[in-house]
Amino acid sequence: MFTLDRQERVRARYKALKPGYRPALELYHDLIDALVTEETRLLDAGSGPGGLVKAFVPRAKRVIGVDRYVSSFADQLEIPYGVEGDLAALPFADGSFDVITCSWVLEHLADPVRVFAEFCRVLRPGGHLLFITPNKNNYVVLLRRLVPSGISQRVVHAIYARDEHFINPTYYRANTEHDLDRPLRAAGLHPVRFEYVSDPSYLAFNEPLFRVSVLIEGLLDRFSPKSRVHLVGVYRK
Repeated sequence: MFTLDRQERVRARYKALKPGYRPALELYHDLIDALVTEETRLLDAGSGPGGLVKAFVPRAKRVIGVDRYVSSFADQLEIPYGVEGDLAALPFADGSFDVITCSWVLEHLADPVRVFAEFCRVLRPGGHLLFITPNKNNYVVLLRRLVPSGISQRVVHAIYARDEHFINPTYYRANTEHDLDRPLRAAGLHPVRFEYVSDPSYLAFNEPLFRVSVLIEGLLDRFSPKSRVHLVGVYRK
């Protein structure tokens, strides 16, 4: 199986080949890190067990995860607080948070407009939303979108040894810069930073495919940088 550890080794190899390259999660983590202080109230939206924000628990004032499936993995939580809730109707008062993080969630939003309005509502003035999500214009994502969700779930488990039971279906309604920027601005959030980040690891199952993936990434860098696979963004209220 092409496990996460194997993918990370591919990314490390690519990083060594491409000076200045930073994987999307590394960039995302550093952007969060720059905003979190001892006074920060952080909400991880669509958190799952909260593994991507657990590093900030010792420093932030409070870290809360919200996810519609919290009761299903309550015994696996990696952060102190997990709240079961719908992102389109967050169970929090206005201005409750300084930072909202949202990782690998936007592709699953049936109604991004409602969700972004809720993000803005629970952010304090000057608060930040940070997200990482697939780019629906990338060739890997285009291939995956051709596969029905039920089949895709089984394929992901077979190839990558990951269970996606709690995050299907996918809609890709907020997975280009244009499809994100318009509803985010309408909700009252304004862009601070937006990055397109490459990643050759998704199809690099063996050495020949690694070489092909690196070649494709080089072509995207040169001719279509806005087709790189990951979108990482920061918006401010």
